[in-house]
Amino acid sequence: NQTLTDIEIICINDRSTDGSLEILEEYSGKDGRITINNNEENIGSALTRNKGIEEAAGEYIYFLDADDYIDEKYLESMFEKAELSNCEIVLNVSIQSERNNAISEFYHSTMPDIPKDGIILDNITAIHDTPPFIWARLYKKSFLDKYNLRFFDLHADDVVFNAITNMYCDKTFVYNGENYHYTVHNMSMTAQAEASDNKDLNHIKAHSLVYDYLKEHNKLDRRLKLFRVYPFLKVDTEEKFNYYKKFFEKIKQDFHKNEDIYNEMEKYFAYSLLNSKDYEEYLKNYNKIVTIGFIRRGKL
Repeated sequence: NQTLTDIEIICINDRSTDGSLEILEEYSGKDGRITINNNEENIGSALTRNKGIEEAAGEYIYFLDADDYIDEKYLESMFEKAELSNCEIVLNVSIQSERNNAISEFYHSTMPDIPKDGIILDNITAIHDTPPFIWARLYKKSFLDKYNLRFFDLHADDVVFNAITNMYCDKTFVYNGENYHYTVHNMSMTAQAEASDNKDLNHIKAHSLVYDYLKEHNKLDRRLKLFRVYPFLKVDTEEKFNYYKKFFEKIKQDFHKNEDIYNEMEKYFAYSLLNSKDYEEYLKNYNKIVTIGFIRRGKL
């Protein structure tokens, strides 16, 4: 039903176990723009998205999550902004969150105020101050192909993809347009990720991969934060402690060089790990949940 009709709709079935394939086949029979690609085995969202990029023939790429939906003028609006701004990435921050039949405006704590006509952000600002959601962005396909920008097969793959694509993109156009409807239900990947005990570990692993990639490709920028502290970050297992400590030892030199770009909580989190010789010492001196520990120190 999109008002932008000159589109191809690539549906990749990652070995679904419900009636999704039958529904896709019904719709592809009605609309020649719809193609179905069946994975031979379940490969996950990251590698599935890469297949879609390879298969796409259009000038732009847009990723829509399977359980969400968009307003009818959504793609037309994104396309117009991409053409007018001449930016390789366009971000639409008009997002409605729908959970348990309740609808609310999506809020991102660092998102800057966006003027009515939109704004162009440089790459570092886009990484630090905008949500990492790939489904809120339109990408120029020639840009992705030029630098062979693809998804990495890991949890929080959107965090990695967003950071890497923005480092290669000088400017991103950001605006408030038509609505993206972000739905969360008990079986969604988002809900399962939120319930996971390793949500925080997955984010640190994503930051570690971004660091390794940017260093290997000489794209490390001194203004780029190498990690962020999220409210859910906690060090409550020895496995997490060992991984976090290894990560901060790896980035320590670059972190020390550019400490001024990090906030007090981020510095506290880094040094609490760097200054602990083992998990036992960490538990003795620091709270397991970084936000609570920071509040108790009277710093937040």
